[in-house]
Amino acid sequence: MGWTDNLLTGIHEIDQQHQVLFDVVARLEQAVTSDDKWSAVHFALVELNSFVNVHFAVEEALMRLHGYPDLEAHIAAHRAFSVDLVEIKQHSIRKDVSSEMLNMLGSWLVSHIGVVDKAYVPYLRAGKIVTTPRS
Repeated sequence: MGWTDNLLTGIHEIDQQHQVLFDVVARLEQAVTSDDKWSAVHFALVELNSFVNVHFAVEEALMRLHGYPDLEAHIAAHRAFSVDLVEIKQHSIRKDVSSEMLNMLGSWLVSHIGVVDKAYVPYLRAGKIVTTPRS
């Protein structure tokens, strides 16, 4: 699982943050195979959780500023993911959550960005958000 240009929203800041999310998940995948697996996975999850909180706050602020009509549902999806991530992080202290974690992260990120995030793009573009030029 990795970043593909199919996930681009065309909103520069959001696309950069999404790519960072995939970079952190790639570090998690590497941590799973490291010699010091337990601590590497746990600390990568801590990093992911911190960045997710920042990213969600940015997205939600942009949607709020531009009057996105499905804001509450989008926030609910973010909160549900955050709860799942915290649970996995807590379980990672006591047991190997590698497979559960990678499956959840990969499928959620791709479906959320590819479908749910792309739904707000027209609203943000209409609000004169700077977009990434398509090549």
